[in-house]
Amino acid sequence: MSPSGAARGALVWLDVGAHQGEASLYAAQQNPNLTVYAFEPNLPAIAALFARLHNYIVIPAAVCETDGTALFYVNTADDTSSLLPVTEEGMARWVDPSGLPTRRAATVLTTRLDTFMAQAGITHVDYMKVDAQGGDLAVLRSAGARLRDFDRVMVEVQTTPFALYAGAGTKEEVLAHMAAFGFALVETHAQSHGQEENLVFVRR
Repeated sequence: MSPSGAARGALVWLDVGAHQGEASLYAAQQNPNLTVYAFEPNLPAIAALFARLHNYIVIPAAVCETDGTALFYVNTADDTSSLLPVTEEGMARWVDPSGLPTRRAATVLTTRLDTFMAQAGITHVDYMKVDAQGGDLAVLRSAGARLRDFDRVMVEVQTTPFALYAGAGTKEEVLAHMAAFGFALVETHAQSHGQEENLVFVRR
């Protein structure tokens, strides 16, 4: 079942690393029974989405394992920006590294997913997309035990033998974490010249 195919009353999506809403804005426009919480710490990227739709709620924060603040590295291509710095080896070996150089570092708000869900009164998540540029495993871990309240999750992982972002979780670590919480891998989509994959999981 695709995320947009779920139809049992009000739906909740989390879009972590929403950028300019490419993965979730259209769905919110098409379905008034869907509420999307879009997390994006890069304010210039997300600015046009504030108050765009009543059911598209922009959260100007990064998701990680701590509540508070952190440095956010804004890169030449803003969709490569991350809480994690790009490694020298990654820069040297990445296919088309032109968007990777860091332009500036900014202090941004951070939140754990379990903290946010408790504060927002979210009891169930139908779908979550995670594109945190190396921080995807930290996003999953930030949900704590609440990850069991998710139905479907898409996570981006790197598949190269070297790390593009310092301290990034590996594909193997993501697979093990999701399996530990009762999720099965149902789809794999290659991207970035085969250097990354989007993994789609459903809760058993």
